[in-house]
Amino acid sequence: MREYFRDDELRALWSTVLESKTADISRINSKDSKDKTLSISYEEMDKINMDFALNFLRYPEEYLNRLKEVLNGWQEGKSGHDGLLSDDFKSRKDNRVRVSISSKLPDIKRNIRELRSEDLNTFLQVDGVVKRVSEVVPTIVNAAYRCNYCKEIILYPQLGSKILEPINCERCGKPKEEARFKFVPERSIYFDTQIITVEEKPEFLRGAAQPARLVIHLEDELCGKNNPGDRITVNGVLKGKQKSQNPQNPSRQFDIYLDAMYVERESSEYEEVMLDDADIKAIKKAAKDPEIYAKLVGSVAPAVFGNEIVKEAVILQLFGGERKAFDDGTYIRGDIHVLLFGDPGVAKSQILTYAANISPKAVYTSGKGSSAAGLTAAAVKDELSEGRWTLEAGTLVLADGGLAAVDELDKMDKDDSGAMHQAMEQQTVSISKAGINATLMSRCAVLGAANPKFGRYDENEPFPSQTEFPVTLLSRFDLIFVIVDRPGKVDNDMADYILKVHRAGESIAGGHGGEKAQVYPVFERDFLKKYVVYARKSCFPMMAPKASEMIKKFYVDKRASTAKQGTVAITPRQLEALVRLSEASARVRLSDRVDEQDVERAEKLMDSFLNQTTVVNGIPDVDVILSGYSTKDRKSAFSITDVIKRLQDSSQNKLASFNDIMEEAKRAGMDEKLVETTLKKLHDSGDITEHNNGMAYRVVKK
Repeated sequence: MREYFRDDELRALWSTVLESKTADISRINSKDSKDKTLSISYEEMDKINMDFALNFLRYPEEYLNRLKEVLNGWQEGKSGHDGLLSDDFKSRKDNRVRVSISSKLPDIKRNIRELRSEDLNTFLQVDGVVKRVSEVVPTIVNAAYRCNYCKEIILYPQLGSKILEPINCERCGKPKEEARFKFVPERSIYFDTQIITVEEKPEFLRGAAQPARLVIHLEDELCGKNNPGDRITVNGVLKGKQKSQNPQNPSRQFDIYLDAMYVERESSEYEEVMLDDADIKAIKKAAKDPEIYAKLVGSVAPAVFGNEIVKEAVILQLFGGERKAFDDGTYIRGDIHVLLFGDPGVAKSQILTYAANISPKAVYTSGKGSSAAGLTAAAVKDELSEGRWTLEAGTLVLADGGLAAVDELDKMDKDDSGAMHQAMEQQTVSISKAGINATLMSRCAVLGAANPKFGRYDENEPFPSQTEFPVTLLSRFDLIFVIVDRPGKVDNDMADYILKVHRAGESIAGGHGGEKAQVYPVFERDFLKKYVVYARKSCFPMMAPKASEMIKKFYVDKRASTAKQGTVAITPRQLEALVRLSEASARVRLSDRVDEQDVERAEKLMDSFLNQTTVVNGIPDVDVILSGYSTKDRKSAFSITDVIKRLQDSSQNKLASFNDIMEEAKRAGMDEKLVETTLKKLHDSGDITEHNNGMAYRVVKK
């Protein structure tokens, strides 16, 4: 490879490149055009001269200076060259041209984690997820100064982070001590700047690795176009900034940042998953298999015994339903939210981790170590942008277009878990803080796991009494599965299975054969990723008339079955969940048509959810999920509230004693335990206040 080009050779090569850019140069020279970007692709440079293109990667600043000479003109010896830009353009106040260098070649792409000192001052490409975004602020490029001696205003170019004064006056020649320059901000020339932080894509992280981050400096047209959570590819020059610029104690260490020349947002959430013809052929073949659902279930956490219905729900969650957008700007989400609730040690976390690994785009987090801001988004002060407020994306924003796996949801504070409401239903995150008002997208499916508040699940107690989740959060899950560690006849099979798993692990560790096939998934993880991506990108199922009628009948029959008892077995929320699950089932078959078999599969999952969580005293009542009260409890609450009101109105101290409340409730035929439970619920919800250490109560007026 030729490593050295003379300046005249570089200018000649750039001139050849620009021969095809006459339309762009004419646009830049035009008085009416505000677009001053000259776009050049790396492939165009490579086509003209391969060595020229390769050396540009190593010495971008030097090569760009020669390009600017071709555009603006240069003086060489006794002959002058005017350049390609018109005199009118050069005479304008702001006569800068921004050069954009794009590339589709993978050779110049680098991982953020692998950037080293030898990469400084080279041209490269990185990609990742936008984590932080600062405000767009004006920065001076040419500062105007008025000479106090001759009153002339001169423009002085600015470099670095601090504004600099001219050394002397260009007109009268007086040094700055005599000229006593005065800064004139209204005559200065500015350009827009913005700082964003990009981090590695979560699906490429391994183990407990913390995602590496890189600061990106944007200018002019590149500013204001990126939001936290966006997936972007950036081309630019890697530069270093001294950590401490104190002249008395300068630092030897530098922070790196990328001076961006080109930014492209990914058009698809799954661009990193490459599909070739062989992959597509294998996926289509698998989709036609009558046992495809069983095989997919067998591919989810094969080391976990049983829980087939939970694994089936996770599979449908990964494939997802279809998001419907309407002309008025509203939409119905297609992502399916699933909650795994139950005893410790039943492999909830294992299923979550496996699902996150299968999903082409997933973010895994634990509720114990997550705050509201960490889950959604936050406004933070950023030292890199001189203490200005910046937006930082949280888990649900980073998982946009994929899966957010949130373990230990029960360990979160109620205020923090409440931040998930908007993200799960409206699939947006709104931030209003420090003058920042922004709405970020969080179009992801949520797979959560939680334990009962008393440690283990009691099957003799109703589901709502065993969780402290806000009912508004519970109601947003399409499916809730209660997983119980129940002693019984399967113990022998489970013990055998776990021992086989361990023997398989020992065989693998020792390099032997043996029983390792016992824990092998039917489909490999990479194939499952490709399967999910292909199905989501190519299948958009429509509801067949018979399938639609089946869902309608399921909904109407469930409602009618409990109408006489005054309870509600199912609501429109579950109806929409049935549609999403049916669409996901059709996607598994790569079908554009939702058939009866898909609805049957969705109904089976829905029945399992409703029977496990909404049945109180043998009566289905979905209100326990939607409001926290069963119909019976709600009637009891109204009755107890009326009793307290009557007693406190007739009491001198305006309090209703606990004993009097019990006596009144017994006369009305209420159970003593139910009265105590209702009083606690009313107190926790703030409807009544407690006095005299629980021996008296008062209704709160609202």
